[in-house]
Amino acid sequence: MHQDWGERDERWAGIRSEVVELKGTSVHVLRADGPVDGPTQLLVHGLGGSGTNWLEVMGDLARIGPVVAPDLPGFGRTEPPRPGASRIRANLGFLRAFLHEFDLDRVTVHGNSMGGMLSVLLAEAEPIAVERLVLVDPALPGPHLRVWDLHPDTLRTFAPFAVPRLSSRVLARLYARNTPEELFEEQQALLHHDPACVRRPLRKVGLENLAYGMRTPWRLDGMVAAGESALATLLAGRPLLRALDAVAAPTLLVWGEGDTIITRPVIDTTLERRPDFELATLPDVGHVPMVEDPAGYLEAVTDFYARTGVDLAGEAA
Repeated sequence: MHQDWGERDERWAGIRSEVVELKGTSVHVLRADGPVDGPTQLLVHGLGGSGTNWLEVMGDLARIGPVVAPDLPGFGRTEPPRPGASRIRANLGFLRAFLHEFDLDRVTVHGNSMGGMLSVLLAEAEPIAVERLVLVDPALPGPHLRVWDLHPDTLRTFAPFAVPRLSSRVLARLYARNTPEELFEEQQALLHHDPACVRRPLRKVGLENLAYGMRTPWRLDGMVAAGESALATLLAGRPLLRALDAVAAPTLLVWGEGDTIITRPVIDTTLERRPDFELATLPDVGHVPMVEDPAGYLEAVTDFYARTGVDLAGEAA
């Protein structure tokens, strides 16, 4: 745990780790204070990630308003309270409880990948609390799925989640046969258009998170439960589409044009359904734009904030 992540890298100064209790679960949270009259910003990571996925942008977002980035149950350093607590519906319940427990009654929610799926469901469930949405390469339904349209690495990574109990065996085998460094490099190649763009301090944090997960049994269980339920939610389609239709908050889609996981047809399908959503595309960027291109991400978000009523006059240059 870090009292101030600036000890790891000066860009992260002012970001701190906390452990908060939520209905009997010890939740690891990254937090950065900001102007109390600015929007509170809740950052939701994706499958296999943690709150540290947002380290590169938290400091600048905190100039606008307070920022909080929890590790979802089953990920990072938040041990799930029971089996299955990492499934999509359970993590939706976690986010709802998080809002209510800590009086987050008006928030802007940023969600990446699986976190984008959760953010849409949260906006449907808590329409008054969710003031704005920033969906970052979100896991949402695309056009009719054709297996041969998927990138081979994407298919190889996510196909096991379609078969109950297969993914746990596949992951366990990967963990047994590979070092954390080997798996981390494979992960980076899948996630990023150009892994070299990820700064060395953040690469080190990501490797630490993966290594911790490989030696912590509940992390494997959490990954499996979340992955299987996320894929099932995508394939079911209708409940997620109903939630997408119900979103009342102004919404920005941020998409990396080099993403091989969430491809352009998914984004186009979302915009056809919700033409009121805004789109910011980042060239030569992959699945996790706030990691690979934090400056581009921040520019897209601050422009969106300015168009949706956030006063940026007091923001530091």
